[in-house]
Amino acid sequence: MPVMLLRGFLRGFRRRTGRPAAELSALFRSIVAESRTVHPVAADFLDHFMDGAGATRTLPRRWLRSFRAIRRAERKNQRRFERQLAAAAGRLEDGASTWLNDHWDARINAFIGTELFYVSRMSLLRSQGSFVLTRTGREVKVSGTVRHHWFDPYDWDRGRWVYIPRHGFVPIAVGRDLVEADEARNYLMEARHVQTLEGVCADGRWPRRGRTAFTWALVSSGQ
Repeated sequence: MPVMLLRGFLRGFRRRTGRPAAELSALFRSIVAESRTVHPVAADFLDHFMDGAGATRTLPRRWLRSFRAIRRAERKNQRRFERQLAAAAGRLEDGASTWLNDHWDARINAFIGTELFYVSRMSLLRSQGSFVLTRTGREVKVSGTVRHHWFDPYDWDRGRWVYIPRHGFVPIAVGRDLVEADEARNYLMEARHVQTLEGVCADGRWPRRGRTAFTWALVSSGQ
């Protein structure tokens, strides 16, 4: 490991950098400038950390969902709802209807090297679902809506350091020092999208199990 990288790595274990705020600010400004062509969204969000006065930022839905980590979290919550709905369908009597309302949280760890990693290493997807189930004979029809809310504070508080191309290991303490010096402000990042669900749960005859079929559709928002 080169000496400069090693020093940066070791500084990551300190709670404070001990460096002047002007020097730290210049470091982050240079990261923004040099990252524009490679990671424009990450550069924009770091720039907002420096100049946004703490205002909440909304991420484009299409950009956020382009990352596999986000889609996996979304699918994890979908499967949780599907299992709940299949269980509720099995308890429903012929001719009856019922509602199911619940929410699920999925934690997200962005893959190292992706632009999402430089925007949000760890985040949360909260999925709030509302469904109606109606049984007719052996089949239960299911329909509903899930509202997904992704969010994460941009706060430079978690971890020890982050490796940034061309800059090596940058201690997390740089962000903390800039906030304390009133040279930067933490803020909330978030994004929302809505999906609809249509499905059928059919009872099976012994010894065969019942079958389910669910179709998810993304509600267009123009993003």
